[in-house]
Amino acid sequence: MYYKFIGGSEDALLEIFTKAVANGSVKFTPAHSFNDPFEFKFANVAPTRATFDRWHSIHAPHRTKDELENAWRSLSGPAKSYTAAFEPRLQLMKNIYVLCLAGRWDSHLMWAHYAAEHRGFVICYRPELITTLAEMPDHAGDGNVTYSDKVPEMRWFSGDQDAMATAILTTKSSEWTYEQEYRVLKQGPAGSSAIIRAVDPNLIAGVILGDRAPDKLAEKALGLQKTRKDFTVERIGSMSNSYKMIMRRVEPNVRIFSGSL
Repeated sequence: MYYKFIGGSEDALLEIFTKAVANGSVKFTPAHSFNDPFEFKFANVAPTRATFDRWHSIHAPHRTKDELENAWRSLSGPAKSYTAAFEPRLQLMKNIYVLCLAGRWDSHLMWAHYAAEHRGFVICYRPELITTLAEMPDHAGDGNVTYSDKVPEMRWFSGDQDAMATAILTTKSSEWTYEQEYRVLKQGPAGSSAIIRAVDPNLIAGVILGDRAPDKLAEKALGLQKTRKDFTVERIGSMSNSYKMIMRRVEPNVRIFSGSL
C-alpha cells in the first residue's frame, strides 16, 4: 500500500477529499516548489579534456573549434559552479513534476507536519496505482527514494545520463529517512503550478483520518463508504501504554478517545 498525507483547512480538506478520493484526481507537484531547497542537488564531476573531445567527435562533430573551446571553459573555468551545476539543475527540474507517496502511515512526524497536526487524513492507494501511472504517456520514472549523506554525481559526457538524472530526482538527505518515500515522476510544461491526472477511484482502498479530523470529513468518508463497500474508513489512534500508532475503524456516532488532546 502507498500513502498520501493530506493537510489544509477544513474547507480545503473537504474539497481535496472530493477531488482525490471520490473522483480519483492525482496531483503532481513541480520539482522546483519543494519545501526543501537542497533537493535535486548533484556533485558536478567534470570530464577530462580527452573524454570531452571524444564525446563531441561522436555525437556533435559539427561543432566548431571555437564552440568547443567555449563549452570546455564553461565546464572547467571560473563559472563552472553556475554553468555545470546550478543552471543544469534548474533545467532538469523545470519540466519535472512529482507525486510523493509514503511507505508508512504510522509516523508521528508526518501526521504532525503533512496532515495539519492530525486534522487532515491519509489516502491509502492500492499498489496497482503505480502501474496505472506508469502507463500514462508523460511518465518519467518511479521508484523508492534513496536516503544518503552524499549527493549523487553527474559525470558529464560519460556514463548513463538518464540513470544519473533519475538518481538526482530520487535521492534525499538521510534526515528524511523516516518518510519511506516512493516517487512517481511526470514530464510537463515548465511553469505549471501542478499536473493533474485522473485514475480509477477504486485504486483507493480507503482513508485514515487524523485524530483531530473534523466531523464533516468523517461524515463525508462514511458517506462514500456506503457506495463503495470495500472502502475502509479508519481513524488514527495510539496505544494506551506506548506511543505506537494504531488504526481504529470509524463508525457513525462513535468516538473513541485515544489519549490525545
